[in-house]
Amino acid sequence: MTTQLCIDCGNTRIKAGRFTDDRLAERWVGDYGQLAELRQWASHSQAQCAIMCGTGGHDAEVAALLAEALGTAPLQLTHEVHMPLALGYRTPHTLGTDRIATVHGAWAAMPGCNLLVVDAGTAITLDVVLSNGVFLGGNIAPGVTMRLQAMHEHTSRLPLVDIAGDVPLVGYDTHTAMRAGAVLGAAAEIDRLASQLRTTLGQLKVMLTGGDAHLLEQYLESANVDVDDDLLLHGLNSILSYQDENQ
Repeated sequence: MTTQLCIDCGNTRIKAGRFTDDRLAERWVGDYGQLAELRQWASHSQAQCAIMCGTGGHDAEVAALLAEALGTAPLQLTHEVHMPLALGYRTPHTLGTDRIATVHGAWAAMPGCNLLVVDAGTAITLDVVLSNGVFLGGNIAPGVTMRLQAMHEHTSRLPLVDIAGDVPLVGYDTHTAMRAGAVLGAAAEIDRLASQLRTTLGQLKVMLTGGDAHLLEQYLESANVDVDDDLLLHGLNSILSYQDENQ
């Protein structure tokens, strides 16, 4: 039985998963004030190895914690790590490791398919994986909350609108007009890219993850869409397992 830990170090939160024989058996989510709890969780995991990706702010601290808890240093994901997908990005050193991990999670679920992988968080990333196993690249756009904040901060009279609430096709007051513009605009971007990709590639699977994935899914017209909240963790696990398979 193989047990692996996968750790995503975000800007403010840590999301971790314990995988047993490639099955996500347990999750841990906390912030950087809970590192002692993370150390204890990792120590009791009985994991043989770990992988992590992050924004850079706390990576060294979390890596040291994992090494102490497991007795072995975690693999830190970079564009130079051996992985199942080939990187077609022209500047791989600038490619966020969260994007690398997320597309690998989609590929692990749907190998051999053309994929549009959408991570709908603070920013929305729309990444394309070709059926031949090449991570082609993708687009980055403002997330829904960022759009609402930008309209408020860069105008003199528009209010700060909460993301939760009615999203009509046509807004009937300022709040619904702004919310519909942000939500439906983001959904339309996804639909448009998916449609154009299907024109050039043929069949295409759309996979959504991130905090706003379930919200945007409601307003997508695109067919063949799945939502998976744990794509990034599954991708880290896939990359880590690939190291053992290709030693």
